Amino acid sequence: MALAPALRPSPDGPRPGGACGEVHAGLDRLEADLDALGRAPGVTAREMGEVMRELTRLLNRMQALTDKGAAVAASIDVAGRTGARSTGQWLAQVTSSDPRAGYRQAQRAEGAGLAAVTSGGSVLKGSGAVGVGSVADGSAGDGAKGAEVSLTGRAQLAGDLSREQVEVIQTSLSALPDGLAPEAVLGCVRELIELAHGHGHGHGPRDLRRLAARVLEQVGQPVEVVDAHEEQQVRSAEDLAWERASFWIRDNGDGTMHGQFTVPTLAGQTLKKILDAMSSPRRRGAAGPDGSTGAGDETSAGAGASGADASGAGASGASTSGAGVPLPAWCDPGLSPRDRQVARQQRQGQDLSVLLGHLPTDHLHEKTAATVVVTTRLSDLVGETLRVGSTDTGDTLSPGEVRRVACQAGIVPAVLDGDSVPIDLGRQTRFYSSTQRVALATIYDTCAARGCDIPFAWTEVHHAHPWKLGGSTDLKNGIPLCGRHHRMLDRGFEHRVLREGSRVVVELARRRT
Repeated sequence: MALAPALRPSPDGPRPGGACGEVHAGLDRLEADLDALGRAPGVTAREMGEVMRELTRLLNRMQALTDKGAAVAASIDVAGRTGARSTGQWLAQVTSSDPRAGYRQAQRAEGAGLAAVTSGGSVLKGSGAVGVGSVADGSAGDGAKGAEVSLTGRAQLAGDLSREQVEVIQTSLSALPDGLAPEAVLGCVRELIELAHGHGHGHGPRDLRRLAARVLEQVGQPVEVVDAHEEQQVRSAEDLAWERASFWIRDNGDGTMHGQFTVPTLAGQTLKKILDAMSSPRRRGAAGPDGSTGAGDETSAGAGASGADASGAGASGASTSGAGVPLPAWCDPGLSPRDRQVARQQRQGQDLSVLLGHLPTDHLHEKTAATVVVTTRLSDLVGETLRVGSTDTGDTLSPGEVRRVACQAGIVPAVLDGDSVPIDLGRQTRFYSSTQRVALATIYDTCAARGCDIPFAWTEVHHAHPWKLGGSTDLKNGIPLCGRHHRMLDRGFEHRVLREGSRVVVELARRRT
């Protein structure tokens, strides 16, 4: 395909389009290289991982350059020249994008100071060799002569940060307490970039947002200040989530109703865990929507660990469990991913219908059917301190929200003493009890496999030393694993169990021959 005129080199001298044309030619060569890689024999997963990391870095650089273009457009007042209400609206028009994306891009570019002259070479300098024009990491870079790109902006231009990570960093920095010393702010900037990039092993936007709430801890601030800052961030997010809550439903006139809702995370996770538990094939004696039951297996599982049903509702009959029970359609490898997704959604819609039919309408304030584990300290529960609590789905709650839900059945508070040691958590034999899962939830927030971010609530408790070989069902022998990694261990994948502080980490190598 021929390049548009604006992208062709100009015979009269340099112009932006010339560089773009060279980039397009380079991308064509890269596409050919990837085709060749796909045909090459013996390409390892590690080599392919390196390729994907480098491609991601290139994508980050291209996205950073589009943000830089937006910053330059703002600096020359394209909105005023074209009659647009703002740079964001102009961006949405010329790029045929969603207006909200245009506004975010304009804000992100301004915050990173990308209009400042960088003279290229960002990939060689990276994020660690740059001074900061303004310690606030966002006030510099208004296009004025001599202004410098912020440290975050330089890291973005070097390909070390994605757009989403930049937005998390900018939002976190804007929420820092007033009066913080400039060197402390700069320390926060560097810490957040390190958390996001991590030399190729950084954190995604969700984890980065959670870690950013306690970034003050890394720059030597007192724990009381750190706790108060985190509490304020979580409480603000809860208040905003409550304001955003909404619900609507309409009658389709065909015996069904269709609707949509938005609820705070805790309420949504509670509903999701109920539906996952109702449709889990590992739930022994689970009943389908029609009341039929099936024999589950003997594996100890968390709610919704595998997301299927033992009753086989909607099953194709092509797949069966180890006990010979038909598995549902969304577990059938013969179906396309889309068909499996539709089957899963259908089953959970049926389960929701069953659940709504059993709501205790005469006393709705009573117990719920699912359990959400909330971890907190006794001093926070009684209001003496302000550290936020956490749930077994990886979410955080303000101290006030913890105290509120602690009064409800179905929300089990795991209260810790001053040294974060679980209090009064019992044990049973053979299978891990719900009490022991509560105890493990105070130690783990995800699957214990290295790099797996499946929430603890969806894991199964694995015996590190197998039960059949004399292993005991106690906390030190229990490792939470998601369904996939649990199956990999059971099927003979080589692995190492490493202890890191109070928890263990499982590193998988390769399958035994």
